[in-house]
Amino acid sequence: MNIHPEHLLSFVALVHTGSVSAAAKSRCLTQPAISNQLKRLQETIGMPLYRRKGRGVQLTGDGEALYIHALKVQQSMQDVNSFADALHGLQAGRIYLSASQTIAGSLLPGALVEFRSLYPQIEVFVDSGNSQQVFEHMEQHDLGLVESPIPSSVPECCSVEHLGEDKIVTVMPADHPLADYASIKLGQLHDYPLIWREQGSGTREVLERAWMTATGARPDVHLCMGGVSAVLESVRQGLGIGVVSQFCLPTGESVLTTRPFQPQLSRPMSLLQPGHASPLAKKLVDFLVPWLRSRLKL
Repeated sequence: MNIHPEHLLSFVALVHTGSVSAAAKSRCLTQPAISNQLKRLQETIGMPLYRRKGRGVQLTGDGEALYIHALKVQQSMQDVNSFADALHGLQAGRIYLSASQTIAGSLLPGALVEFRSLYPQIEVFVDSGNSQQVFEHMEQHDLGLVESPIPSSVPECCSVEHLGEDKIVTVMPADHPLADYASIKLGQLHDYPLIWREQGSGTREVLERAWMTATGARPDVHLCMGGVSAVLESVRQGLGIGVVSQFCLPTGESVLTTRPFQPQLSRPMSLLQPGHASPLAKKLVDFLVPWLRSRLKL
């Protein structure tokens, strides 16, 4: 059995208006067209759905039961049309965003709260990883956000927009001896255990470059943790000093504190936009770019 949705909509119109002619008018169809749809609906069901009564109609028991389901179809069609209008007007839909862990965990939540208040029907799905993972997965996403020097391996069809510089800072217990300093020189870290991020992390890449420039040798990595949260918890547990983005320390944190480097270490924050990005994704871009730039200038 294959019931045509248009036939159900005409049936609902008949019930609401009380006559075939009125139903035809409400549906912007001719009276013969409505009559034909109602006839075919009853033939498909195999049961009479209504009877003529005076100038109107009266539903049979089967018609009353079908009417409940037909109403749901009508509501679904109205919802689909409303959603389609929102899609066409760039007010609804889905955006898939890949972001580095620092951005996904520290910056994006606040940005998305404001974005969702403006566009509540737009759904944003965020995948997070280190910068290298973001670069590798751009074919599967509409947009990417990274804090890392841009490698030459980024596809040519992917445009890159520089948003600003994110400062890299040391993070340590508030009672650590180095917490007495206003800023930390790279050489001071040689006397303390250092917690490194995993390979592919933008933070690690910048720190390694600075280390090699200062010492002429690659650093000895004795403790490596995957992800910002793991680094922060390792510092809380007394395993060493961490190196993270200025935005990583949670608001109200009392156990840990941060100190900037001297000279300052920073890394570029960039937006990646592949050629297949939809117009809806560009709407998020128009919101995110000024929002993130304002935070980077703080």
